[in-house]
Amino acid sequence: MTGAGSAVNPHHQPLRLLATDLDGTLLSTAGTVSKRSRRALASVQAAGGVVVLITGRPSRMVLGVAEELGLIGHVICSNGAATHRLSDGAAEERLSLAPEILRRVIPLLRAAVPGIGLALEWGDAMAAEQSYRRLPESDGAADVPDILGVIGAGHPVLKVMARSARHAPPDLARLINACCGAEVHASTSGAPFAEIAAQGVDKGAALERLCLRLGVTQGQVIAFGDAPNDLPLLAWAGYGVAVANADQALLELADEVAPSNDADGVAVVVERLLDVGRFGP
Repeated sequence: MTGAGSAVNPHHQPLRLLATDLDGTLLSTAGTVSKRSRRALASVQAAGGVVVLITGRPSRMVLGVAEELGLIGHVICSNGAATHRLSDGAAEERLSLAPEILRRVIPLLRAAVPGIGLALEWGDAMAAEQSYRRLPESDGAADVPDILGVIGAGHPVLKVMARSARHAPPDLARLINACCGAEVHASTSGAPFAEIAAQGVDKGAALERLCLRLGVTQGQVIAFGDAPNDLPLLAWAGYGVAVANADQALLELADEVAPSNDADGVAVVVERLLDVGRFGP
């Protein structure tokens, strides 16, 4: 990050990588990518830049979007817990929650938040307790009576989703971090649940590792986001952009505030930078 309010990346070096969140950022409220945004991303790739979707969504909900947009390279899923190649969809990196940590943390969560509903995300599938499914729609999750019973059954748990009828997701995340923050970290993405990951797993750390493999420096990265789970992403990127509908913490952190997701904020900034030749290999 380089300080709020700058109009362009101050390092005067080519931007080589664009990282963008999906929901609430690149996607409209209706869940679509506009023609303008599609053209902007395609133009970045045509100029030799790299486009990386970086999202809380699991791989099964990201790989198809990347293919539809004509992206090449990689996507980062599950809030940084998994990085997939787009050439074949294979996972290059998975940072799962250790079974022994989950077995310690889940009873603590249930004691701290009576009636909490929990679900496990594996990337290609998920499983949810009935207490989770009784709350808003649960993405076709398989029913399990107790998620403790499927931990360590061969599937790496990339994140845990938590829902509560008594607590909004931001409040629920704070409660989780208060009782279990020594072992896991909870954040929110605008979805109707809190998202729990292993300590040290976040979008910024995942992008840093990917950039190291690609030979891209921090100052050559521009990132876009809207929700609290995007804070590490914007904090690490050389130039961080929040869309106008973003959480207040992102608006305060960002180097620039773009128009909202419904006003093609990502495309507005990208077009300006393309016009002055800032993207390149």
